[in-house]
Amino acid sequence: MSYNYTPLTSSATRLLTKFGAQYTFTRTTNGAYNPVTGKTSDSSSTYTGYACLFNYSDADLADGTILQGDRRMLAEGGTYEVGDSVVVGSDTYRVISVSEIAPAGTVVAANLQIRK
Repeated sequence: MSYNYTPLTSSATRLLTKFGAQYTFTRTTNGAYNPVTGKTSDSSSTYTGYACLFNYSDADLADGTILQGDRRMLAEGGTYEVGDSVVVGSDTYRVISVSEIAPAGTVVAANLQIRK
C-alpha cells in the first residue's frame, strides 16, 4: 500500500505562498546557429514561483560545493533547471543545482542553490 503525497504538495505550496515571496525566473534557450551572422537566435521565457530564501551555514560551506555568497531557495514544485536565472531584490542569481523533494515521485518542493 502506498501513501498519497498529493496533499503534501498543496500544503507546501500554501505555506510557501504565505511565508515566502514570489520570484521571477528566466530561462534562455539557445536557438539555431546562423552562419551568415555568426550568432544564435536565443529565446527567453519567464515564469514565477513562490519560494523562501535562506543563507547557507558555515558547515554547509565546508564541503566546497557551496561557495561564499551562495543562497538556498526552498521553492514550490516546478520545472526548475540548472542555468535558469532568478531576480532577488536588485540582484540576479543563477541556479547552480536543483534538488527536488519528491517522495514516491510526487514533487512536493525543490531546493535550489543559487549564485550571483
